[in-house]
Amino acid sequence: GNLFGGSGLVQGIGTGNAASLRPTVMAAEAVCVGVRVRPFNERENSLGATVCIDMDGPTTSIRKVEEPDSVPTNFTFDASFWSHDGFENDDGNFRPLTGSDYADQAHVFETFGERLLDSAWAGHHCCLLAHGENGAGKSYSMVGYGKNKGIIPRVC
Repeated sequence: GNLFGGSGLVQGIGTGNAASLRPTVMAAEAVCVGVRVRPFNERENSLGATVCIDMDGPTTSIRKVEEPDSVPTNFTFDASFWSHDGFENDDGNFRPLTGSDYADQAHVFETFGERLLDSAWAGHHCCLLAHGENGAGKSYSMVGYGKNKGIIPRVC
């Protein structure tokens, strides 16, 4: 199964120092990795699914739902994008609610898409890929739908 409980994993391979989100191009290559947690789908809602993931900056914590007092397992990425809740549907455009941590499509693009473009314009070979199970949110992050354009249409 998917380690991230149905979340989409967005990976970017570009240039720069992986310790910062938009670094000055310093190296010939680097791998940058981000993880994004999507909202529950209809099936997960009907089953009464419980959120087992927390995010704090680049750190994603996973806890055992059946053991709520257990110590969570932490993973640190270049970016962790919380897109599970904390948004409103503004005429088909998903926008963060005031004070929420919701990562909309623009935020994901500003974090990885702009970095990819910067590296490409600097003359480096670049690749952007998404990995995860079916329904994890890869197409939404990469292409989007409706007014919620993903990384690729924003780059093009």
